[in-house]
Amino acid sequence: MQNRIAPNYWALALLLAANLSLLLPGGHLLRVAGALLLVGLLPGWGWSRRLLAGQEPLLRWVAAAALSFTLTMLAALLLHYLPGPIPAWQLLLGLNIAALPPLLLPAAPAAAFSWRDALPLLLILLVSLFLRTANLNYSEFQGDEALAMIAAAESIEGHADALFLRSKGPAEVLLPLAVWRLTGTITEATARLPFTAASLLAIVTIYLIGNRLGGAGVGWLAAGFFAFNGFMVAFGRIVQYQALVVWLSALAFLLALVWQAAGQRRLALLAGLSLGAGLLAHYDAVLALPALGWLLLAERQESGVRSQESDRETGTRWSQLAGRNSLFAILFFAAGLLAVALPFYLPFALNPQANRTGDYLGGRIGSELRNNLPDFFHFNTFYNSSYAIIITGLLVLFFLALLAWRAGRWGKLAGGAALIGVMAVVAAPRLLAAGLDWSIAPFALLLLAAFVALFFEPLRQRFGLSPRQAGQWQAAIFWLAAPFLGYNFVVALGLTHIYTTVPAWALLAALGAAQLAGGRHQLPALLAVLFFGLSTIFLWNAFVRHDVEYWQDYPAGNLALFWTPYPTLPEAGFFGFAHRAGWKAIGQALADGSLTGDYGSNEEPDVTTWYTRGAPRACDPRPEYYFLAADLIDPVAVPVEIIAAEYAEIGRVELTAQKSMRVLQQLPAGPELGPLDDAALARQFDAGAIPAAFARSARGSQPADANFGRLVRLVGFDLDSRRAWPGGRVPVTLYWQALVPIPASYQVFTHLETSNGPAAQADGVPVCWSYPTDAWRPGQIIADQHAIPLPADIAPGVYPLEIGLYLPDTFARLDLLDAAGNPAGTSLTLAQVEIRAKNER
Repeated sequence: MQNRIAPNYWALALLLAANLSLLLPGGHLLRVAGALLLVGLLPGWGWSRRLLAGQEPLLRWVAAAALSFTLTMLAALLLHYLPGPIPAWQLLLGLNIAALPPLLLPAAPAAAFSWRDALPLLLILLVSLFLRTANLNYSEFQGDEALAMIAAAESIEGHADALFLRSKGPAEVLLPLAVWRLTGTITEATARLPFTAASLLAIVTIYLIGNRLGGAGVGWLAAGFFAFNGFMVAFGRIVQYQALVVWLSALAFLLALVWQAAGQRRLALLAGLSLGAGLLAHYDAVLALPALGWLLLAERQESGVRSQESDRETGTRWSQLAGRNSLFAILFFAAGLLAVALPFYLPFALNPQANRTGDYLGGRIGSELRNNLPDFFHFNTFYNSSYAIIITGLLVLFFLALLAWRAGRWGKLAGGAALIGVMAVVAAPRLLAAGLDWSIAPFALLLLAAFVALFFEPLRQRFGLSPRQAGQWQAAIFWLAAPFLGYNFVVALGLTHIYTTVPAWALLAALGAAQLAGGRHQLPALLAVLFFGLSTIFLWNAFVRHDVEYWQDYPAGNLALFWTPYPTLPEAGFFGFAHRAGWKAIGQALADGSLTGDYGSNEEPDVTTWYTRGAPRACDPRPEYYFLAADLIDPVAVPVEIIAAEYAEIGRVELTAQKSMRVLQQLPAGPELGPLDDAALARQFDAGAIPAAFARSARGSQPADANFGRLVRLVGFDLDSRRAWPGGRVPVTLYWQALVPIPASYQVFTHLETSNGPAAQADGVPVCWSYPTDAWRPGQIIADQHAIPLPADIAPGVYPLEIGLYLPDTFARLDLLDAAGNPAGTSLTLAQVEIRAKNER
């Protein structure tokens, strides 16, 4: 019987210190550390030591972090559902309530663990920590990160729709939301650290799975193959869901393995909680379900063998007991999964956004078989060295073919035919694509042959496997098959979602390496060190180094040592690579008033919206400013001829590697800003990075209150008349609030009126033709930019600016309602705009 131990006083002291750290100024390093402990370790630590009593320390630490992440996400989600902003004290109270009770109770100590056996893992973790954290604050947010952070800011500020306007799970919003709320301000590095931690914890999880599948050697080999995979490094350096999906689904797999050994139903519950948390990150987590289902049902297979070794009556009782164990395990697993996933997905399913998400997913999945292998190899050899993909790919093929080959004559035939087919399709992707694309067939056959081979007792004896161990290998094959076959041959647009193959790929490659070594350890260990060393050099160049930016300068940014078969970039899907354009300097110049007015840019709006903190981005080709970046994430076309003829450079942000951000103003330009100090302005930007600065909740500098047809309300506006002269323009931003779901797509008109009709106008679908009114959500505030071009012959004078909404098919306008709700016309006079003569500029 294990000895009981006293309450965990060191954890209680750490919890107190973390709470006290929040009294420090916003953004202080110790406050950030305390917030990360409160979000990522302490809420689940006590629960882990009780629920995993007697288990190895590494598993308890990993589970403590996973439970903490899960509790944090649920606490933030439930607070989001409450009306109004999310106060820091409420989140802090929830995390402390989750953390304290188990820490006050005694628990059993962990099982004995040999840290010496884990020395290779520790070395792998140290190098992985460097690859994932070095220069983490250098790269600016890319588009998806910016959208997640804007949603976090809006959720903190009380926007009820902030989570439901997205087409994926809320985890990538809830975790930075919690850190931001506790730290007060945010930087790129601080926002990314929870995902970095998830990426590192996934390495430990893969190590523990490998240990159980094939021993310590397989464990550290699998951890290395996984840790030095470019997708895993990339997704550990950004605010995105992928690291969470991989880690939490892998932990669910590990806990299912532990359940098989210990038979404790709470382990199945924990596995369900882990996968539920993975689903909060993204639907990709569901791809682990076939493997997990197999593990939870594998007890039946084991019981059948045992019953054959016993008398008939005892065997029957054992089989019934094992069957009940599997049934209860599945029920506990499902309960854990639903307890975490339903608080988001049930309200989401009842929300109109669910239909749009379904349409989005339907378009991504497609309706016919295809062959995406060229994209699979292109992405893999871009994120990794070609050598790494070739070596691990051959190890996976070797392992699968070996299982099939040793299963007997049928295995040799099926495995041999499948292997030949695989090589043929890799060499000639269109080989089986006449009519219906059958490229999936040889890959499915090879996976199936290896899977079925493990049912045969002679093969299990040859590999020294019990039926349960064979079932665990089968589950690993399932784990690879679902995402590999799905994203390469079923889904129309897989892109970087092939990251879901990496955990099982690493495990099967490690099992293949172990079989190839055949008990010899020294040479394989030396080769593994060489492999990991080369991978580290490649990954350092791709993700850490920034004097040369691998992605932006590709292929010149690639080191000559690393041959690649692809001289061009993939079409899309660039995450985690070193990238800096100078947007913080621009954002701070807008914040302090050095720059005022609308702008255009060659960078995508998602990025610029974050860094300009919602400054108006023009729809027309003649904004007040152009911000032109040399480093671009998703380029946007700009009118080069207009810029060359009508704009002058007034400032520049100088960056490394002779790159810069140019600031141009329409002629006649204002005072020159000269060189902008990127480092100094970035520090000022970070110091002011509070949620209210980024939430898209502005109501404009001029308040308004106008009800159109009981559908939409104008709550404010901004007007810029500095270039109100013939040939100039008048930018106006309207702030609308939807009152109810709007049944039709209305267009907005902005007119400078005369007695004979509009002297100038700008009509269109709101938000630069990108956000139709029938997609608006009740309560949502929409910043709608327009710019009225003024004809060259417009007469100087004062013109009323009238606005409203109409149906483009019939031109029927929405009624403007008075305070009593009665029609009071079909347009609102917003302001009087004075058009000056050209010589009055």
